[in-house]
This record gives sequence, C-alpha cells and structure tokens, in this order.
Amino acid sequence: MAKSTIVGNAVKYGVKYGPHVIVAAKALKEPATAYAQKKLAEQKARRAAAAEATTLQAGTVLRVFHQGQPVWVVYSGEEPIASHPVVEATLAQLVERADLSQRFVPEPAVTAKDRITSAGGQAAGKARAALKRTR
Repeated sequence: MAKSTIVGNAVKYGVKYGPHVIVAAKALKEPATAYAQKKLAEQKARRAAAAEATTLQAGTVLRVFHQGQPVWVVYSGEEPIASHPVVEATLAQLVERADLSQRFVPEPAVTAKDRITSAGGQAAGKARAALKRTR
C-alpha cells in the first residue's frame, strides 16, 4: 500500500510541477555551467601556482584579488616571479597592498598511489581490529 501511495504522489506532483521544473532547468542551465567553469578555472590556476612553487627553492604562494577575481602570485624567497592566471597588471601592482604574512608553502600533491596505499593501510587495520573482536 505504501508503495502505491508513493508512486501515486510522484505521478500527481510530476504532472502538476513537471513543466515548471523543465522551464527552470532550461533557464538555469547556462548560468550554472558558467559558474562551474569559472570555479574549475580558479582551481586550475591555484594548482598551477602551487605546482610552480614546489619546484622553487623557498617557493610560496599568495592569493590576491584583481578586478574581483582571485590571482595566485608565486614567490621565490621574497620576490614575486609569476601569477596564475596571467593578468595584465604587473606583479608589483598585484602585491603592493597585499598582506605578505598570508603567503603559504604549498604541500606536494598527493598521488593516486599514495591515496591507495594510505586507504589500504587503514582498511587493513580496521579488518584486523574487527577480526580480534570476533575471536
């Protein structure tokens, strides 16, 4: 009985609100896609800056904003050397009023092999603990 009630309600509300959902989905598709692409581009720029900083001696990264968009400035020691994404402003203009204490040293990226190894170790530990409880 409960199953038929759920199906009946789904059909009833689908007929009633279905057209509205379709119109809303069509209207919001482009803004949602643009937002997702913007966020992916920001992540890509952050990763590129971190990757470049890990190859430098005393490499650090600082996030600043240029025209409302985040820009990651890569430092080698105390000198800015690159920005991700590349913008028309000079590095000196980007960092002139920035708080340099906010710079951070990026950690090396964790590879898939490292993730599998660490997960395998945790899973094996849990399995051993469960086995001890059943004995």
